Amino acid sequence: MFPRGTTGEQIEVHGNVLSVDGKPIAGATIHVWVADPTGRYDNQDDAGNPLSIPANKQRFRGRLFSTYAGSYTFKCLRPGNYYDDGWKLWRPAHIHIKIEAPGYETLETQLYFQDDAQNKHDIPGDDFFQPELCLHLSPAIPAQGGTQRSIFNFVLKAK
Repeated sequence: MFPRGTTGEQIEVHGNVLSVDGKPIAGATIHVWVADPTGRYDNQDDAGNPLSIPANKQRFRGRLFSTYAGSYTFKCLRPGNYYDDGWKLWRPAHIHIKIEAPGYETLETQLYFQDDAQNKHDIPGDDFFQPELCLHLSPAIPAQGGTQRSIFNFVLKAK
């Protein structure tokens, strides 16, 4: 999920994709994308305008599938905060997630970091910061070059 030679705080997120009744969902497609550690997305120019980029030029994006037991794991660099001109505010660092599985409603959400001071200033509404969407990283302060880890389970509703 991050190009070779790119530096930043390494994050590993793992967990399960589950149905509402707690059963694992095998083969769910999990799309993950983040801003780079400076808060810039790969599909934006220096002014923040959208760019069309081919898949082989995309950075800080990935797609994975849940296992037979419903588990998943991905690694990324901790994304940076960025200023949103439309809302006139600083967005907290977040990881975009979209999960699709046959027979289930698509889930699109963002995961936040518990220690980000911008969480309380994010865009208002249920589609943005919610405390239950926070990743609790361990260790709280990473060792030099170490990886912080968190567990997060996703629950999908049947169609």
